[in-house]
Amino acid sequence: MACGHLFTTVLKNTLRLAINKLHFLTMNTIIFLLGTMLNLSPANALPDTIILRVGNSSKVIFYGKSPQDLKKLEQLDLNLILKDLNQKQSMTDTSQLQHIVLENSAFESKNAALPEGSKYWKNTFLNLHVGTGYHVNRYTFFQPPTSVLNHPTARLSSDIVMENLLTTSLSVAHDAKLLDRDRYAFALRYGVGLGLNIQRYLHWNSMQSVPSEDIAEMKERGEAVLQAEKITPLQSDFNAFQTYIQLSPKISLKNANGLSTFYLDLGIRLNYNRLFPNASPSIYSSSILINNPSGPTAAGEGPVIRGGGYEVTARKHTFAPSYVAEIGYKWIGVFVVYYPDYVPLTTRLVEGPDRAGAGFTNNKKGNLGYVSFGLRLGR
Repeated sequence: MACGHLFTTVLKNTLRLAINKLHFLTMNTIIFLLGTMLNLSPANALPDTIILRVGNSSKVIFYGKSPQDLKKLEQLDLNLILKDLNQKQSMTDTSQLQHIVLENSAFESKNAALPEGSKYWKNTFLNLHVGTGYHVNRYTFFQPPTSVLNHPTARLSSDIVMENLLTTSLSVAHDAKLLDRDRYAFALRYGVGLGLNIQRYLHWNSMQSVPSEDIAEMKERGEAVLQAEKITPLQSDFNAFQTYIQLSPKISLKNANGLSTFYLDLGIRLNYNRLFPNASPSIYSSSILINNPSGPTAAGEGPVIRGGGYEVTARKHTFAPSYVAEIGYKWIGVFVVYYPDYVPLTTRLVEGPDRAGAGFTNNKKGNLGYVSFGLRLGR
């Protein structure tokens, strides 16, 4: 009995010693692993791990097997993820440790992976321009010497200017972004446009440098000279169908949401115009229309003005540059177009010998232009 009791005691002591030793090794292993995990910090994070601190004691960790996986985060709508996560947490017991798995296919941003064609049209805009303008340049058709008026200082001239009654255009423009920042962007705008302009030739007979006491007398002399030379305007109103290509640098500001607000662009347009003369009052008011109750619709492709055996003609097809400036806020703005060489004019001898010194200049060339300004609708 004594031997059996001794054997039992030795066996219990041996088992207790073994269990204590195993418990010691297990605790050391757990403490080592915990220490290793707690020592991990953003400074020691792997290149394919992103750690975002939220508050004082919380983190959001984005982990991927490769940097390319983390690049795919750009395709996720993080606002939608957080909204869904908060909704799931509100429906469960927040006191319990939660492990929530969200499928990324449900949160892919609809705008993150647009096709190339969609990206192009996203920065392509339709614009409408409506405005009016004022004449630029003056073309002198007839200016006789002072001896014709028999006055030392008076100068008589018959001039042509152009009035811009209405300018309209519809254009499609694309902004090729060269620099895109959070609060501003710089782009190269290019596009094409179609327009319709309504213009008018203004025929001005004027006399300058006339003393006040000679005004009445010099007016009569000037009218007599114009009648003697048979100075006759032949065209007044005309329309122009216009097409153009525009190229202009553009800078725009952005608000806190990244949307464009104020913008400014300065550039050039290459224009093609086809002129269509309207009915000239000087022609149909002095003639009788036979079997035509609707009246005249257009003048011929004749001269703009005639007199003294000379005439001034305008080209039907013109090609010239203009310069444009636009400034505005979002979809509304104002524009200014400077078009100095809109209509080319030429003086030609059509009857009799060339009368050098009479006040006409054979083969003289010049241009009429305008400055238009108005409202722009579009981006």
